[in-house]
Amino acid sequence: MKPFQKVLAALLAAVLIVSAAGCMPMSLNKEWSYKYSDKTLDKQYDIGVYIYSLYQAYNSAKTYAEKSDKYKDNEPFMDIEITDDDNKKAVAKDWIKKEADKISMNLVALDYLCAKDGATWDEAAMTSAKETAQNTWDMGPYASYGYFQPQKDELQKFGISFESFNLSVYEANVKQTALFKKLYDKGGLEEVKDSELASYIKKEYTGYSYIPVHLYTSSTDADNNSTSTKFDAKKTKKVTGELEDYAKAISNGSKKFSDVLEAAKKDYGVSDSDVKQDQADTADNIKSDNEDVYNALQKMKNGEAKVVTVGADGDSPIAYVVVKNELTDKFVNNYVADENNHSTALSNMKKDDLTDLLEKTADELKKSSSLSVNEGVINSYDPGMFFVKAEETTAADASDDESSDDGSSAE
Repeated sequence: MKPFQKVLAALLAAVLIVSAAGCMPMSLNKEWSYKYSDKTLDKQYDIGVYIYSLYQAYNSAKTYAEKSDKYKDNEPFMDIEITDDDNKKAVAKDWIKKEADKISMNLVALDYLCAKDGATWDEAAMTSAKETAQNTWDMGPYASYGYFQPQKDELQKFGISFESFNLSVYEANVKQTALFKKLYDKGGLEEVKDSELASYIKKEYTGYSYIPVHLYTSSTDADNNSTSTKFDAKKTKKVTGELEDYAKAISNGSKKFSDVLEAAKKDYGVSDSDVKQDQADTADNIKSDNEDVYNALQKMKNGEAKVVTVGADGDSPIAYVVVKNELTDKFVNNYVADENNHSTALSNMKKDDLTDLLEKTADELKKSSSLSVNEGVINSYDPGMFFVKAEETTAADASDDESSDDGSSAE
């Protein structure tokens, strides 16, 4: 299963969508964007926090704008009407401003709830998060793959500091994890009992196993370049026919999944790391992992097995022997007893509740006299500031590049 941290990383993106409305006091102090001060929380947020929120909202709006027939590559899209994931329509520039306020207010609400409910975190976790943020800031999110794209090069030019970047993403993730556990984990203020979690799993989860069998061969040349060649029609038919026989045997009970797995290892070189055995997950997560397997499971009965072929039109097709497993009480109880599975299921179960709580809290804080918003400064930022027109490559430029590559000189 996915580690709890990965689920909460995904959850962070979801809970940034919060409601916000109302008029706030105005200040011309350009050093801050939002302030909240009462007996629960005394916190001030740099203007860079708001700018980063605006940057995130801009990029989200761009994905919506690209779906419009009015969108043009390498052209501003601020005046295009967009439709967001909630099917709400708005002019892009207006949507971005509103969304940036939502994202920023989510951070305020998160800090407020952590303070109010006494959510705490291991300082080692916060230190580790900051180190990860620093690496991403200095080298980029894909540095481990040899691709360097420092976030500071992209963000600093807009007035976003490392501190604002870290607070908005990495520090917020640690706080959110702590708040989630404080509310819903064992001993939490709204603790979810194991029996409740088990009921949720039996209702919302699907049990499954699968064995992937490659319908292609791979080769690597002297330069370490890999090439895939799919089986010809005759061999493909032979292998899939054998797998169909295995699936029928599992369905009628003459063979166990473990028997078929051992045969697949011997006959097709299947690796344990690629096999899913006695798994359980939500429909959304299964669909995200493998949509073809998900679609097959929706039409299957407990105990039934099928062969699902993926990528038949490409160079590297794979045939999956998929089994739909019944979620028995014994399975579910063992599943809940596993720490990682418990955390993942709990996150799936309560993420919407946490989102609702943040929405409600953000609304309340916006109406509170304890909150100040530096509207004079915030409103001075144009969402279109993030648009940079890419330089077009001309035929002459391409010719110059070729000359440079072959070592010739234009002198």
